[in-house]
Parts: sequence; C-alpha cells; structure tokens
Amino acid sequence: MKKQTSKLPTQDELKVQGLNLAKLDAKETKSLKAKTTKVVFSEDSFEMQLGKLIVNILKIENVKLISKELAKKYGIHTISKQRKSDSKILFEKRVEISTWLKSIKTRFTNLSSLLKSFAKANKPKTSDETKSQDEPKAQENETESQDSPKSDTNEPKVQKKLTVSEITLEVLVQLEIHGISARDFAREFNSQYKELKVPSKKVA
Repeated sequence: MKKQTSKLPTQDELKVQGLNLAKLDAKETKSLKAKTTKVVFSEDSFEMQLGKLIVNILKIENVKLISKELAKKYGIHTISKQRKSDSKILFEKRVEISTWLKSIKTRFTNLSSLLKSFAKANKPKTSDETKSQDEPKAQENETESQDSPKSDTNEPKVQKKLTVSEITLEVLVQLEIHGISARDFAREFNSQYKELKVPSKKVA
C-alpha cells in the first residue's frame, strides 16, 4: 500500500494565509499598545495597584526588597517577579513616565519594553560623555558659522505628521482612560463634523 503524502498548498493559498495573519498581527499589536498605554495613565490599572501595594509593604516591613516569605505573607507570591518589579517602578515614577510617554509618538506592546525605553531615554550622562558629545557639536557649529550664512532661528520646525492608525490608537486610548464609549464618541464626532462642514453665511 502506497504511503499517502499531504498535498502542499499553492503559492496563492500561502499568500492569502500570510495576509490574513499579518492583519491579525496588526490588530493584536494595536490592542496591546492601547492596553499598555492605558496601564500608564490609569490610576486603577492592575499594575498601578500592585505597585502601590508593594511600596506600602516595603514601608511597613521596613525592607528594600520583597522576599519569598513576604510575598507569601501578603499573597502575591504567584505573581511573576518581572511583573512585580515593573509595577513597582511604574508606581514610583508614574508622573515622570506619563510625562515622557505623552512627549513621544512611540507606543509599546508591553510594560517591560516601555520601562526599558524610559530608562534609556532618562539615563544620566557622565561628564566624559557630555564632553565628548559637546565637542563635535561645538566644532560643527563653528564651521557652520564661518562657512554658511546664519539661519533664521524663528523658522517654525516641521512636525512629523501622524498616520491614520496612530491617531486612531491615541483616540481609543483616551476613550478608555476617560470611560467614554465608542458610540458616544462617534455620535459627537459626526455632530461636530457636520457643523464644521456647514458653510458660513456671508454678511451683506
């Protein structure tokens, strides 16, 4: 009896599968980014509550780290160390992190990567690093001042345009944070959009 071999899918079938998976990935990534952003701005998020709990435990027990015994004592031993650590950092630096996140366009799929980028962006520079970075700039500015005419410092900076996807993500995050339903937002959006579209009457 001949052994039956499974028939391989065609290239067109594989392309369709790839496109469908890419759409699912984009949808999931968008959802994760919105969820992570909400975690930072919401005082009621799980991570904020966990971070507050850990900080209070450390103060009451007068220690700097949560040991296995303390974790069991307060019932948080089943929560991963990474999540406990991230939550503590978020709670302690919630003001700085939220301010930093508002100032950038990048959004993150998880809290760990967000905190890592925050730490990197806010890493204090040593005197040697500052000096080595300032020297080339000083030389460059000196060369420009000698070789090229002065530029207009009052010229407005060109701001990077957001994509439709980025704007939509920010709107969804704000709706979640402020507890506004998508239906109410859509109704209000349509109402105000119609008002903007109404041509203003010319005064005779």
